Amino acid sequence: MKKMNFILQSKGGSGKSMLAYLLALKNEDNPLTYFIDFDSSVKSSTQQLKFLQGRTPARFAKMNLLDERGKIDRQRLFENLQILAQKPYEEFFLDFGAPESEQFTSLFSKDYTIEEFKQIADELNVEFIFNIVVAGGSAYLPCTNYLDNIAGLNQQNFSIIIYINEFSFQNYKSLIAEIENYAKANSGNIRGVNYFGDFDTDAAPHKNILRYISEGKGMNAYVFIEKIKIQKELQKLP
Repeated sequence: MKKMNFILQSKGGSGKSMLAYLLALKNEDNPLTYFIDFDSSVKSSTQQLKFLQGRTPARFAKMNLLDERGKIDRQRLFENLQILAQKPYEEFFLDFGAPESEQFTSLFSKDYTIEEFKQIADELNVEFIFNIVVAGGSAYLPCTNYLDNIAGLNQQNFSIIIYINEFSFQNYKSLIAEIENYAKANSGNIRGVNYFGDFDTDAAPHKNILRYISEGKGMNAYVFIEKIKIQKELQKLP
């Protein structure tokens, strides 16, 4: 069965696009994966996934979900999901921007029930997976509120995976245990906890890696210690 990975978090700057980049880098040589930038605001994935663009067959696309009011167009979302499901790929990664992530939850409170959204996945014969990014510091509370909202709406219809942005928890290690305990207490909803983004902005190799990410460089840009570090980072991802 094909998989569609929704990368979600309504708090801007939490690390969604970095996660999308790392997942793309891990799958750089996997022609059965396809990445989509749904972010209408900063379009970070469009910049950071340059190394996938222009390939044949295609590996990347930009899609807009918002209408003239800046709201998610439900019909456009479902049409895009249908278009993607018909493409000859096995796994899709959908990077939702903060505005799109925020409005994503309203799908299940205003227009459709989560059970009806499950029916759409079943009709497309696709597994939907909600990947929720959580950052520490001042972003922790809004990030975990969003996670709790998604988990409450989900009602065990889809798998939820938590992605912890490690560097943002540098001074808040105890909060990581809090998230892990939350995941265990909600094991019916949450499939697991993964980690990414352990980059020390004061270390020279890490600075280079962050620059490569912002410039949209592929694996061939990494050398020596940078390559060792980025490979360790990719090993954390499923």
